[in-house]
Amino acid sequence: MAEINVASKLSYGELAKRLDPKGGMIDIFEAMNEFRPELSRIPAVPCNHRYHHVIGRRTSVPSGSWVKFYQGVAAKASTTQAVTFQTARLEALSEIDAALVESIDGKDARKAFRRSEDVAFVEGLTQQMWTGLISGTTTGAPEEFDGLQQYLKTLTQTMVFDGGNSGGTSIYVADFSPLACYFIYPSGVTDRGTYGLKIDTSPGGSKNGKCWSLDASDNPLEVYRTKFQWWIGFVVRDELSIGRYANINPTVGGSNTFNENKLIELLNYGNFRRGTTLLCTKEIKAQMQIRLKDKANVNFSLDKGLGGVPILTFMGAPIFRCDAISTSETVVT
Repeated sequence: MAEINVASKLSYGELAKRLDPKGGMIDIFEAMNEFRPELSRIPAVPCNHRYHHVIGRRTSVPSGSWVKFYQGVAAKASTTQAVTFQTARLEALSEIDAALVESIDGKDARKAFRRSEDVAFVEGLTQQMWTGLISGTTTGAPEEFDGLQQYLKTLTQTMVFDGGNSGGTSIYVADFSPLACYFIYPSGVTDRGTYGLKIDTSPGGSKNGKCWSLDASDNPLEVYRTKFQWWIGFVVRDELSIGRYANINPTVGGSNTFNENKLIELLNYGNFRRGTTLLCTKEIKAQMQIRLKDKANVNFSLDKGLGGVPILTFMGAPIFRCDAISTSETVVT
């Protein structure tokens, strides 16, 4: 008898968790999806070449000439470098046994049950997207896209600062704007939601998503299927619009922990504008908030974000917790 991976299937036990005693839906608490104001800060634009995006980075600017009367002026020009960025495609399929869905009383309750599973898939894909933004690499995985770590690898780079620890974690700073760094998606992609994400509840022309599939023994099985497809890439237009404060000890009270002096240096060395955002782990954010207790510390403040929810800021830049950042990064040298 073939083994069935129950972790990939929805069972009656899981169904029971999502139903209240009267048969209605219980709100599902998605810890990572409850509030994501940082996502709204990253613009997404269509590619200028279908599936890839080409930008021109200026490598030099022309200079003028001091001239005297009857002296000509030499013609000069700036120089640029063309850089190409690829899009990546992240996909997933949700399949729920049709008999399980249809055991629920009421059409609306059945829809709500499927919707609850869709929300979980969106959250899972969002977590993968954030992992790609931080540590994604096309080296050995050309189907993915390069994240911030690929641009900020060594301490010899202008925008990489050292926290002095033997590895640990990092704070990533980025100016999310069309002039600096942003997401991309294919220009020909239509019917997309946020950042190129499409949720198809009736893939392949199926009626209401109901179609035939195969179980673990290759026997036919009726299921309700939802297809998720996310086209996404990441462009760094200005290499001074991103930065990394690396090698920070994540342990509160330890040595080589967060030092705002390093962050002040980083913010002043780069080209950071209104879209500047700080991403860090929960441990580093805790260290920052402990510093905030010191009323003499004028660098931190609590501002009201979307819906009036307080957001920690540093020199006016919002700080967001990002669980895709590791607390055991390889030491940056």
